[in-house]
Parts: sequence; C-alpha cells; structure tokens
Amino acid sequence: MKTTLALLAFSFLFAFASCKKDSGSNHAVSFIEPSGTANGNGEYTIEGQIISPVALDKIILTKQGQSAPFLEDATTAKNKTDHTFSYQVTGITQDTYIIMDFYNLQGGKSTSKFLIKK
Repeated sequence: MKTTLALLAFSFLFAFASCKKDSGSNHAVSFIEPSGTANGNGEYTIEGQIISPVALDKIILTKQGQSAPFLEDATTAKNKTDHTFSYQVTGITQDTYIIMDFYNLQGGKSTSKFLIKK
C-alpha cells in the first residue's frame, strides 16, 4: 500500500513538474495550392492563411539552403491571430523549398515548407 501511494505521489509530481507554459507555437497554416510553379521569369506568389492561438509577431521567408531570409513581414501579420498572406518570390531557377517561420508575441515559433517548381 505504501509503495502504491509513493508511486502515485511520484507520478503526480512528475506530471506537474513536466508541464510547461504553452508558447502558442501550434500555428495552423494552409496554402491555396499544395505547391506552385514559377512563371517564365522565375516568379511565384505564395498565398495562404495562418491561424495562431497567440497573436503573431512576424513571418520570415527563406529559400532552403540559404542562411539569410529574403523577406520579413513584421507589419501586416503583427498582432493578428488570423492572417491571410500573399508573398511574391522571385529568382526561382530550380525547384526550391521556401521555409516560412511564423513567430508569435509569446516567443512561439512554427515552420512550414512550400515547394516552388521551376
């Protein structure tokens, strides 16, 4: 009986100690199309919507394989929990994944990838 109570108390303490504050990083992202094809000039416009449990801070877009982002949206997405976006991407010369990082005001972050085919 003492062992059962000790295990129950330990389980309760473990469950309580392992809880952490939700940073709201479970953003739901949907795109108008599952992937896109760049036009003859290497351009494509990514369109979609993000729903966040916490107000957004910014959205950063980076081409996969590059370290520097090519777009940071800290204005149109700021303070929104439901945001419809449209971002033009240029310079597509081969199949390219666009990494979209979504940050909220509590420091939460989610990442989505979008493929643009040449």
